[in-house]
Amino acid sequence: MTSKSYDPYFIGIDTSCYSTSVAVADQNGRLIFDRRILLPVEIGAKGLRQSQAFFYHHKNLPILMEALKDALKEPLSKHLAALCVSEKPCRREDSYMPVFLAGTGVARSLAAALDVPLIKTTHQEGHLMAALWSAQMQPSPPFLAFHLSGGTTELILVHAIQPSPVFAFEYSLVCPATDIPAGQLVDRIGVDLGLSFPAGPQLEQLASALGGQTLPKHSIPTSCRKDGISFSGAEAYAKRLILSAEAPAEIARSIEHCIAGTLEKAIRMQPPYPILFMGGVAGNQYIRQRLIARLEQKTGSKRCYFADQQYSSDNAAGVALIGAASIKNRGYA
Repeated sequence: MTSKSYDPYFIGIDTSCYSTSVAVADQNGRLIFDRRILLPVEIGAKGLRQSQAFFYHHKNLPILMEALKDALKEPLSKHLAALCVSEKPCRREDSYMPVFLAGTGVARSLAAALDVPLIKTTHQEGHLMAALWSAQMQPSPPFLAFHLSGGTTELILVHAIQPSPVFAFEYSLVCPATDIPAGQLVDRIGVDLGLSFPAGPQLEQLASALGGQTLPKHSIPTSCRKDGISFSGAEAYAKRLILSAEAPAEIARSIEHCIAGTLEKAIRMQPPYPILFMGGVAGNQYIRQRLIARLEQKTGSKRCYFADQQYSSDNAAGVALIGAASIKNRGYA
């Protein structure tokens, strides 16, 4: 009697500033499991301390692993080929955040206990992989990618892809935010408007009262130079609109319009490579449609790709897919 063979699975774990995420991919790039728990933020607060976030990850990871066990309905040890975890925000040497230690600790423990490879990647590369996968964009460098979230606003140029021993993106930073990220601008103004944190989806819903692509009454000045983009001036301008009792929907649309205009300026300073948008802010429909109209339909000089909305925000799907690609390229799967 022959023993049953099991498909190899690859667990991805990501513990970012505001989400605990666990995902499982198979060797063919299909997602078997994908769950996230958003970290709670008190009403009126504009973020979490790293120590608070670490505590929530410590509580959430067992819940997600138990959910994974129930979803598989078979022993995980029979399927597991490798674990992949985001160990830091990005590939730069000075990149570090304590929250990623929560996921790394669990991944190291599981890999040691089950005697499977442990693959370490970064949060930003997880975003890149999930965005490429969900946008069905062929990863053929060079291409640009804009990472737009509450903690990061960076335009990067992907030069190459390293398939082995760990699947990784070779890239350089070409235009960072010099003060606050786009997502932080959204969250700060959203909370000032009475929305809960994180404010992105609520601010988008608020602005939608004006209608699809209706332009705002107030055009918040954009700030973009070759060495970086700035949103602190936009925040000050929006706060003045709030004090002047401008309609919340108008303020929300003004923020969306300002972000889209700033991103457009930054992209136009780069070579005409295809561009991929990822991160929570990239899920905003007004910003998406504005960029497509301005960069792709009007000039035809930039091909725009967007992560599927479900995979725009923080997730472990890309991390799991990196694990699968790494092992596959080693010839083990």
